Amino acid sequence: MRLSSGVRHTDRVMQLSLMALLLSTSCLIPAAAYAQTVSAGEVSASSALSLPGVTTAPSQKKVFKSGNTTRVLNRKLLEAAGPVAGAAQMLSYAPGVQITGYGNTGASKYTVTLNGVQQGWGGFGGFTGDGAIGVTLDGVPVVDPGSDLWQSNMIPQSGMIQSVTTTYGPGNAADRWYNNLAGTIEFTPVQPTAKPGGDINLTYGSYGQKNIEFDLRTGNYHGWSTVIAGGAGDGNSFRKSPDGFQSPSNDYSIYLKTVKNFSAGNFAFGGYFARSAGYRVPVIPTSPIPGVTISGNAGAPLYSQQTSGFYSAPPYNYYEKFDTDALWMVFARENIELDDSTTLHNLTYYENFTRTHSRLYDFGSVGPQRYEYNNPYTNVIGDKLWLTEKLPFNTLNFGGYYIHTLYNSRNNFYNTVLGGNKGVVNAGGKIRSSYFNVDNFAMFLQDDIHPVRALHIIPGIRFVSFQTTYSDSALQDFAFAPGVGLSTHCVLDGSTATSGTTQATDQGSSCGSHVSRNGVEPSISANLQVMPWMALYGSYGEALRTPSVGGGGGLFQKINPTTGYQLELGQYYDIGAKFHVENGRFLHHFVAGVDYFHLRYAKQSLSTQLANGNALFASGSSIYQGVNMFADDNPLYNLYVFGNASFIDAKYQTYITGGTSYGGRHVPYVPSVNFNIGAYYDIPIGSMLLEPRMWYQYTGSQYMFNNNTGAPSNRKMPGYGTLNMSAKLTVPVTLPYVGHKSMDVSLTALNITNNQYNAYEYIGTGGYFNYSGTVPASGFTYAYPGAPFTIYGSVGFHF
Repeated sequence: MRLSSGVRHTDRVMQLSLMALLLSTSCLIPAAAYAQTVSAGEVSASSALSLPGVTTAPSQKKVFKSGNTTRVLNRKLLEAAGPVAGAAQMLSYAPGVQITGYGNTGASKYTVTLNGVQQGWGGFGGFTGDGAIGVTLDGVPVVDPGSDLWQSNMIPQSGMIQSVTTTYGPGNAADRWYNNLAGTIEFTPVQPTAKPGGDINLTYGSYGQKNIEFDLRTGNYHGWSTVIAGGAGDGNSFRKSPDGFQSPSNDYSIYLKTVKNFSAGNFAFGGYFARSAGYRVPVIPTSPIPGVTISGNAGAPLYSQQTSGFYSAPPYNYYEKFDTDALWMVFARENIELDDSTTLHNLTYYENFTRTHSRLYDFGSVGPQRYEYNNPYTNVIGDKLWLTEKLPFNTLNFGGYYIHTLYNSRNNFYNTVLGGNKGVVNAGGKIRSSYFNVDNFAMFLQDDIHPVRALHIIPGIRFVSFQTTYSDSALQDFAFAPGVGLSTHCVLDGSTATSGTTQATDQGSSCGSHVSRNGVEPSISANLQVMPWMALYGSYGEALRTPSVGGGGGLFQKINPTTGYQLELGQYYDIGAKFHVENGRFLHHFVAGVDYFHLRYAKQSLSTQLANGNALFASGSSIYQGVNMFADDNPLYNLYVFGNASFIDAKYQTYITGGTSYGGRHVPYVPSVNFNIGAYYDIPIGSMLLEPRMWYQYTGSQYMFNNNTGAPSNRKMPGYGTLNMSAKLTVPVTLPYVGHKSMDVSLTALNITNNQYNAYEYIGTGGYFNYSGTVPASGFTYAYPGAPFTIYGSVGFHF
């Protein structure tokens, strides 16, 4: 397998090598005597001491008996992402997941795709289905219901996450929220435990990255148990600027949860806060473009990966954009046993999302929109109430939820030379301050029918309602430079109006509107255990969601919602097989699965935001189909192996923009093949334990998006792979007042072959480099390079 900077693996070779390696996993020779150790499916020692009322990942047995495709990433797998990873990097080890980002830590934003469908916004255009994947933190939905955005850097610290669970497809009726069209991702933080304890970990590594993470657990005291966890990090980008500017970023987060158990059940309350901020380096041309220089000045070196350097970046005074994302969340959860067969569940939560995207200078953007200040916010309050009724041969779940959201999309494109600033509008500028009041309501009924132990059939149905009320307050929320008026439009009747001697443009619609849409979502899943170690399963589900209204384009702002608003529809089915062996002759704590899936994503409203604030619009339907597989095992008592893979084909049935049809083209940024494999081995050295690790991650070739046509292109970006290694030495220690505990020292090296690859490429319009309006930069390929070789050293204490 060739891993040089010129890596060009064929998809067929990758498929054959992966299948051979996964099959060989089950053929390793076991140890003579299997030792009792922590299984591959366990998260950590603390999870073994879990209390009623805490959030836990599905066990291997539960995954085995589920009628849905579910992948649980335990701490061993999460650590493969590296000690400064965030949500996206951790998630990348699940099958069918692709991440696209511009950084190398949890402080950076990533776009995530699951089976080809998008969640998150890393500033990358051409993806399908903004916000069509549900994301929860400790069971609480954290996708902004107003903008449909989930920013991956809102979970920037990996140390406080004990597991990540991915459910493919809409899932069962009782488990869905308002956007689970393609799947659900649950990030489960460390939980309160029966016994007290704690952990602290310190990391330092490449590009000045520094990080500290901790968790403290009180243990059970008169039925109460509490955990507090947090972390903070900062460092620089791997992109190199000629003036020495290092584009630093930083992040921190903190989490608190208390559980109280009593005779009739339990309740819990908690809170979470995270903030990530950093400078963002712009894209780089993959090949030289006449007139596009690294400083923007004539005679300077041409700016491209081939001329100024693969990881080069413009100087600070060329382009400066600083992004900040933050999330506040508080929640309370109750589980009350009303009688021997009936349990009442309730979840109440409040969230505040804020984003600040400040472009304080842009050499390549001339005229009245040189700077940008984007500071939207969202407030959310929600409640989910449901009952569980256990009967002799089935278990009923029925209830519903209501969520109210206020989202404001405030933004200002301005130029200080013309009298504008963050809150003042200048002539020729663009502004918006659109308010969206969003109400989501659902009622569900689900029955788990199990006439015999080997068979579970779960039919379900949901009634869902989505209501959005829109209003525009740009005139009230901004001040105007002298003589500046506003050019406005109304999407309901197409009318326009102007005021003042010179105008700025309101990206929103001057007329308010309201739209309500309802629908029914049926689902069914089944699991049949045909052998003690093998189960066959399948599911079908339909899901509805509101199309995205984020940014300055789209529904209510550029598109008439009374005629252009329709609920997006997902129709998903999969069939597969699962395998589970707890302690066999050759397999120990073994869990594996393989499934075929098919998703029809219909009635899509597609938009792509450009660097100049304009938006491209399209409508369409797409088909995603493929195979996902995974495996975990301890074939030897001291050996842990894992593998995850996906093979996906995604095409648009229809894609219409500007009156032109691009139906039949591949959906951009869906790798044809994606996989990771790895092995960890424990070596006892006296009272110490040395654990070397090695793993490989590969992303296949992908089709690109063309900003010039606003449509998918027939050009592909090549696949790439990274080889990674680490070693951890665990040493027993004795601490005062604590007793015998442990510490560990680890070294983690990512992309050890220093493979040069691009994580994202697109065909651009040249807006980043339009110095004077005459630079011929349109039609070239631009990229965000992936991280080169990085190395981190960590020290951890566990008590």
